[in-house]
Amino acid sequence: MRSKISWLLAVMLLAAGILSACGGSGGNGGGSGQKSGDEAAGPKPVSLMLTMWGSEQDKSTMEERLAIVKELYPHITVEVNLVAGDYDQKVQTMIAGGTPPDIMMLAENYQVYASKNQIIPLDDYIASHQVDMSERYSDDIANLMKYDGKQYGMPDRAGAMVVYYNKDMFDAANVPYPAKGWTRADFLDAAQKLTVKENGKTVQWGYYPSSWWPQWLQLIYQNGGALFDDSGKPTFDTPEVREALQFFNDLTYTYGVSPTPEEVADLGNIGPDPMFAQGLIAMETTGFWNIGSLAKVEGINWDIAPVWGATNAFFNGLVITKDSKHKDEAFRVIEALTRLEAQIPIIKNGQDAPATKPALNSDAFLNAEYGGRKINMAAFSESEIYDMPLNPKWNEMQKVIGDKLSTFFNNDTTLDDTVTAIQKGLEELYR
Repeated sequence: MRSKISWLLAVMLLAAGILSACGGSGGNGGGSGQKSGDEAAGPKPVSLMLTMWGSEQDKSTMEERLAIVKELYPHITVEVNLVAGDYDQKVQTMIAGGTPPDIMMLAENYQVYASKNQIIPLDDYIASHQVDMSERYSDDIANLMKYDGKQYGMPDRAGAMVVYYNKDMFDAANVPYPAKGWTRADFLDAAQKLTVKENGKTVQWGYYPSSWWPQWLQLIYQNGGALFDDSGKPTFDTPEVREALQFFNDLTYTYGVSPTPEEVADLGNIGPDPMFAQGLIAMETTGFWNIGSLAKVEGINWDIAPVWGATNAFFNGLVITKDSKHKDEAFRVIEALTRLEAQIPIIKNGQDAPATKPALNSDAFLNAEYGGRKINMAAFSESEIYDMPLNPKWNEMQKVIGDKLSTFFNNDTTLDDTVTAIQKGLEELYR
């Protein structure tokens, strides 16, 4: 009997030991603290897709930046899909077909996606990952990707429109260079002094904006106008808007500091960028991209300065699709892409102005050389950016306004008819 009891006791002790050993290696914090095989291997590998537009060099720069992100998150792999052609149409096809990207590059029309619930607000992720947005962005840059009070994207590139000016032309006319704090009156005075006529024909203009929307829109907001009031009602037919548009037309037809459409046609219908490069205009206002173009031009002595008053920002940012199966990993990627170290390749490769405060104020950006010359890169961080009237009907809005303004800027219709027609069109669009 005793041997039988001893045998049963031995079996029970052995079983207890096995169970204890199994419990000690589990994930409950007891025993030796060893991890299971899955936990010891680290996070499971995750593959994401990022869509973007641009050139092969833009794609290469993004891949260089993602290699930096990979060092932080070795388990996350991001495939870059460079979309050629109609970006929005092709991305929408991917979403409708059930194969959406995880991360998308978007710009002004991101609100279209937000209004359709195709991308997600990032506020909860920003909070849980303890991202200090005030340290990363200036308020005007961060606000570029807000919709309905929520942050829908992390701005990635964001360069203000700046003034490009020909220093030799300014010197010849004995006109002070543009600088932070100059006014619209300073601008007009300079433009008039920099316009040169020979034998009754203008051979050099002080300024040429073209009729591109950022040019007239900045004048409206500089003049205290707006396209909408606080309730979202169109406010195109106001004295402030009328005055701004009249000033825009007066640059050509009253002051003569900008070429007429006929004069532009005689020059081969070239735009402001080539006109500036050819020494036909003393000033133009445009974005960062012209720096790279001018760096390749010999024989022109130029620099940049902030615009006189508030201006536009040309930007793109990174958003996360609603149907992504790896939203947390996607946020980790876009958050890491907007850290200083991952923004540096944008600067190094001369791609664009970075969006973040640390990158805009970095030595790498402020002391960058283009074509062997130092440029006043502080002009970007010194620029004042107004609250752009971005909305889900941005593209339709641009068409309603642009179709009418093009006729006015050709001096083929009156200001009153133009403004009245645009106000009516906007009220119909936003009713």
